[in-house]
Amino acid sequence: MAKNTIYYVFTLPPVSGGHFVSLEHIAALNAMGFNAKVYYVGAPDGFAKFTVPAVRAGAPLLSDDIVVVGEDHKALLKELRNLSCIKILHHQAFLYTFAGFDSIAELATYPLTRLIVPSDFSAQRLKAIGVPQPIKRVRPSVPDYFATGEKRLQIAFAPHKRMIEALFLKGYFQARVPEYAHVPWVPLINMSRADCARAMGESAVYAALPLLESLGLMNLEAMASGCHVVGYTGQGGTEYATPENGDWIAEGDHDAFVEKLRDACRLYEAAQPNPKITAGRATAAQFSRAVFENELRETWQAIMGDRAELYRN
Repeated sequence: MAKNTIYYVFTLPPVSGGHFVSLEHIAALNAMGFNAKVYYVGAPDGFAKFTVPAVRAGAPLLSDDIVVVGEDHKALLKELRNLSCIKILHHQAFLYTFAGFDSIAELATYPLTRLIVPSDFSAQRLKAIGVPQPIKRVRPSVPDYFATGEKRLQIAFAPHKRMIEALFLKGYFQARVPEYAHVPWVPLINMSRADCARAMGESAVYAALPLLESLGLMNLEAMASGCHVVGYTGQGGTEYATPENGDWIAEGDHDAFVEKLRDACRLYEAAQPNPKITAGRATAAQFSRAVFENELRETWQAIMGDRAELYRN
């Protein structure tokens, strides 16, 4: 039986991409033989929604326990600062850095063993602003169930980070491109991840609306689903976005956005080979389960060092 535990802190039941990435970390660590769990600091009715081992807040933390906390949990970070447990920052969103820390000086002096980030974009930006602690990249994986289904001419989109702009863009497209005003727009809202995959797999086009991302996982999921991706990189998506794998639009250029959506619809109706879709699948394939597990294993070997047996089941 393990003497110590790796705890990933959650303040909500899993509802967002970052939550699902953390759950994949926990599941993979358990599969590797380590004692990893959710440490849940949230409303009681959300506890049953976890699909991996979980404990309620209040479980005592030992000095060799490892607590993994997100970059935007200001109150929790302040509480954890002076505890004797080992602290890891799972820094999934570079542009949320100062939601959790008041200054770079506070982050630079926080007693972190390591930062885990999802992209080189994030690691480079953190180093550029003066973060001195060791940083390791663990790219999330795109699950295999994001795959091409029976396609139809519809536009999938995830509006939750840009609700007003998404509403405008849909209406603007219908006004400016009346020949495709009838094309359904499928909002990926209040869906399970599997249901999102199904909708993407059926959609010929994906309108990408990420915002303040360190990677932009949904764009990659749309690529894996065989969508022609048109839209924003969300900043972090510049790590993988190329002219070959999608039509990437400058922030706020709605005229270019609707023109490229129109072109994607026309290309689908022409039933011609679409090299952007092929290149998109190849890009998404770089974010495989095997790559994720290798990077996760290397990162945790570095964190645990010669004390790995403390955490092994």
